[in-house]
Amino acid sequence: MLKYFLLGIVLAGHIFLASMFWFGDNLRKSTVAEETAESGESVSELSGGSSGASGAVPGPTGAAAAELPAFSDDYFIPAGLTPPAALLKSTDVCQAAGVFTLPDRRLLWGKKVNSAYPIASLTKMMTSLLVMEEIHQGSAGITLQTPVRVSKNATRIGTRQVWLDPRETFTVDELLKCVLIRSANDCAFLLGEFLGGGSHEEFVKRMNNRARQLGCRRFVFNNAHGLPHGREGQENQGCILELAYLAERLWQYPEVMKWTATWQEYIRENTQKPFQLDSTNRLLRSCPGVNGMKTGMTDQAGYCLVATCEREQGRVIAVVMGVKGRGGDRV
Repeated sequence: MLKYFLLGIVLAGHIFLASMFWFGDNLRKSTVAEETAESGESVSELSGGSSGASGAVPGPTGAAAAELPAFSDDYFIPAGLTPPAALLKSTDVCQAAGVFTLPDRRLLWGKKVNSAYPIASLTKMMTSLLVMEEIHQGSAGITLQTPVRVSKNATRIGTRQVWLDPRETFTVDELLKCVLIRSANDCAFLLGEFLGGGSHEEFVKRMNNRARQLGCRRFVFNNAHGLPHGREGQENQGCILELAYLAERLWQYPEVMKWTATWQEYIRENTQKPFQLDSTNRLLRSCPGVNGMKTGMTDQAGYCLVATCEREQGRVIAVVMGVKGRGGDRV
């Protein structure tokens, strides 16, 4: 029965996603039409139509991420849409969820979007953001090709990893690839340690400070990877709204989206022991238009997902947190 239940949820999810694109696109066009009625410009001219071979809405360059406004509780505008009944029923298994459209920043539907819950490896979204901001600011001279020597501390992280060796050196881009495709905890720790000037603790302070600067008050970070921290197993925390905001900021960086959209890649490819990186995001192979972004799972957090999808009609961000129990990864 579980198999057919999950299959029904997947099918309903595809129907809902398609309907969300339609509703979101019409909401966006309606808003633009109202704002431009006096100017005489057409909605199709302002929205850009479906130009380009793929029809995808082009995104700004990474430098434009700094131009996004800070987050606030009214950053996303509630649209008050109701999902199909089958999908709405399936959301009983999650603690919180939300579906958003860009660039109009509509919250199409949400459940407990302001409540903070454990975010597990969704933590790596903030780690990746700080990496990209460091690169684009250029103040420290760090680029994607900057070499990073593996530290002994990074080899001790455990769980999902690429088994770093202290004798190895990787570029920032290679480490980012491991973080965004495989969700490698050792690589996330190493990037944080590197950007923290050799101190992972200093990087964690930067994570929390940056969250506050961006207006995200519900984020609490204890480490750069998202595993339970310390003897008490402290979990990194965040909420649906702020995770969607973080996803929008990351979407500005082609260097990030390149890897979040990749199903399979390699590191150590020029050695005798190439290592295959398989994405943790199954939607990349099952849902047209999905190009990211991050999965997460711990015992306390349950299964978590920030999914990004782009089609002719626009962009959608779906965030799900706290799906627990058997089959949670498939839900």
